Amino acid sequence: MEQVGNIVIDFDVMSTRPKNLIVADSSEWIYAENLPAYMLITIPGSKKVKTFPFKKNSLNRLNSHLLGLSCLTNTCEEEVYINLPDGIYTICIKSGYEGIENTKFYLKTDMFKQELAKVMVKYGLEYTDQSKKFLEEMMFIKGLVSVAEAHAYEGDFVKAQRFFEEAKGRLKDKVECKDCI
Repeated sequence: MEQVGNIVIDFDVMSTRPKNLIVADSSEWIYAENLPAYMLITIPGSKKVKTFPFKKNSLNRLNSHLLGLSCLTNTCEEEVYINLPDGIYTICIKSGYEGIENTKFYLKTDMFKQELAKVMVKYGLEYTDQSKKFLEEMMFIKGLVSVAEAHAYEGDFVKAQRFFEEAKGRLKDKVECKDCI
């Protein structure tokens, strides 16, 4: 058996804007440097795993065309990039060796945070006694998202999803509110 040393697969996931997801490689490839690597991704609400070649020591950018959410005709001439859905993404990077891989869960919240910002500006920009309760609820919602992100970071996607759904429900109540303050 070939000695593979201490290959360490590691990466960070970032969302720079709603239309993109960035997977940044920070792995120690050692003997696998010249072997192909692959990124397997499952988007929120799907069970279908999509596989892509993974660029080592690079930033790997995903968008709606690559993930099959837009550009359904394969020509992409008249179709536009759409926002990637919020929710839990499962991302696995596989090395060229059997069993050397790393899986992480990432909670994407771009669209949710944009909606939260709109509600906060609309109803809670000024701090008054009247708006205090509303602002406290907004901070509670932000706290729920932070807890959801922490659970995703720790690999508990079930709890992450539960806390994120709670935050989304509470925010939806505020979006639909006619007289929140």
